[in-house]
Amino acid sequence: MSLQMVRFNAAVDPAAELRDRLTGVFADLDAASTTGPTSTAYASGSGTGFVSALELTDPTTNPLLTLPEAPRLRDAISRAAGGLIAPTPEPFTIAGAYKS
Repeated sequence: MSLQMVRFNAAVDPAAELRDRLTGVFADLDAASTTGPTSTAYASGSGTGFVSALELTDPTTNPLLTLPEAPRLRDAISRAAGGLIAPTPEPFTIAGAYKS
């Protein structure tokens, strides 16, 4: 299993576009009926801070890389963040989790 995360901040103006692009990527994932990956995107209360987390059961197969909307999302993130963000997500581990 592979856990990856991308964190970035955006200016207020492009934040709405980012939310729209994220919605598009998740709609594409749903339409593709991919199995195995878990992806979650978070926006801060201010709406300008974002965290995107991806859990892959097979780290060599990332369905996000093949989605039509994904390159547009990466471009929108780079523009909103004021430049290119890290080309590869940052690996992370789960320190704790709770489900009721």
